[in-house]
Amino acid sequence: MVATGGSQGVRVWAPTFALALCAAVALAGCEVADDVGLPATDAGPSVRSAAPRPPLPTQDAELAAEAAKNLTEVQRLLGAPPKTELMSALGGIGFRQTAPGAAKGPYTVTVACAGTPNVLLTVSPPDRRPGTRLQLNVTCGRSVQKAVKLESGPITVQIEPSSTGADPGAAVGFRLERRPSA
Repeated sequence: MVATGGSQGVRVWAPTFALALCAAVALAGCEVADDVGLPATDAGPSVRSAAPRPPLPTQDAELAAEAAKNLTEVQRLLGAPPKTELMSALGGIGFRQTAPGAAKGPYTVTVACAGTPNVLLTVSPPDRRPGTRLQLNVTCGRSVQKAVKLESGPITVQIEPSSTGADPGAAVGFRLERRPSA
């Protein structure tokens, strides 16, 4: 039994009171969200509305026509896709594509570009593991083929402009195809 009065009663209740006070202060800033059920039909618009999106940039009609002409030229230079194709891409200059897995063996990479003087093609493993690494400076306006022996595993093909003055309407394409083993 606790005696009332005196300093003995204060010593017993002081820690309990301090703990209760801390809990009350900590919970005072908390808010309980009611995410059960559907919101009421009379609920107004959300207080936090998203800012309107800025308009998407539009492409200049002359630039779009130049890019389309260059893409058509690259498709013509590359020709029809082979049946033994591992990966290919066609688009603007400055891209990277990775194939998840290539079987070890001989391959042919074909690349073509239009709308810029030249591009740099790199074929390599996507990480720093040892393996084949091919770098080829390609003069645009014709297709270039190069034989390459790949190790098994993922392979990355990257094409970037060789100069800083690449035309924004320039286009490039490549094909990586498996060659029959000799």
